[in-house]
This record gives sequence, structure tokens and C-alpha cells, in this order.
Amino acid sequence: MNKLFFDLDGTLLDASDRMYNLFCDLIPNCNLTKTEYWDLKRNRINHQKILEQYFPNYNFKDFNENWMRLIEDKRYLLYDKLYYNTVEVLNYLKNNYTIILITARQSEENLIAELDDLNIKKYFDKILVTKQIYTKEELLNKNFCTQYDTIISDTGKDIIQGKAANIKTIGISHGFLSKKILEEYNPDLIIDDLNELKAIKEQQWKK
Repeated sequence: MNKLFFDLDGTLLDASDRMYNLFCDLIPNCNLTKTEYWDLKRNRINHQKILEQYFPNYNFKDFNENWMRLIEDKRYLLYDKLYYNTVEVLNYLKNNYTIILITARQSEENLIAELDDLNIKKYFDKILVTKQIYTKEELLNKNFCTQYDTIISDTGKDIIQGKAANIKTIGISHGFLSKKILEEYNPDLIIDDLNELKAIKEQQWKK
């Protein structure tokens, strides 16, 4: 069967509450609402630029070290929630595709625990974790991809690495990047909702 590689954060689960709450904990005088913070992130304004513009008294290096140390802490992972149709769509696709999770998480142990808690580990035939060691392109190439395999992600970086691995790319606009920003990376397809994957037939990629 053809393979579908799914990114996790921003693609299958909503990590916006985790990110916003950690940001506010690291910047105690944060006066940005979640909507304001998320709009900045979705328009590709990174944390360094946010600190420079709104919180210049904070050192970005210290902030980033604390961010990387805490972003996958189990206390913050509790903020994550699946998108409303994640389980339904994975269950639907599993009958016709090999489903592989590919994520840039650091801690495989905490990842597996979260997948168990969310009850979605069973949908994945394989779980690939970069662990800050590999790139997703390297992991894709190690899994013998063909031109009929596809990566689904909400990030431009994943689209770039999918193209480099010579597989199809689908951008989804409900995560970390707006549709307008995703279009700049020229994925083969952009969808707004996981349900749209149900209408995608393998034959589409074989033309």
C-alpha cells in the first residue's frame, strides 16, 4: 500500500494551547491574547521577533533554552487536544494506506505516552521521531518512499523536505501556518480540514 506520512503537532493535534501557555509562563508579563499570539505564529513571526517587538527586556537565548526544555514536558502536553475529526479520518484511511507518524519531537518516551493517552497510537504502522538528530527528509529516505507516497503537514519545512524526498506533499491550513503562507511553499495540494483527505484517491497521484 502507498504510505501516508503524517506530521503530528498542528496537523493531527492542536498544540496551540500548549504553546501559548508555555509562552506566558516564560514571559510572565505577557499581554498578548492567545488569538494575538497565534496570529503572529501563523504568519511566520518567530519567537525571536516576537520578543524583539513586544518584550525586548527578555533574552531570546535564555527563552529558547527554556522553551526547548519544557515544550514537551508532560505538564504542558496535557494542553494538547486532537482535532475534532482526527480519529475518524485516521480510521478511514488506515484501510487503504500505510499510516506513518513523522514528528520533530525530542522525547520519544513522552510522545508515546501522549499517543497512548490520546488513544491514537494504534492507527500508526510506524512512528518516526527526529529527536533533534535526524531531519524528516533523512527519515523519509530511510523508509523507501516512492513518488506515490505523501506527507501531510502544516509546516513549510515539512513540505520542502517532502519535495526533497520526491514524494507528494499536502499542506493543511488549520495548524501553524496560514493558507496564504503555506501557498508560498507550493505543496501539491492544500486542504483546510482533515476530512478533505477522505476524497483523495490513490489514482490521483498516479496520473
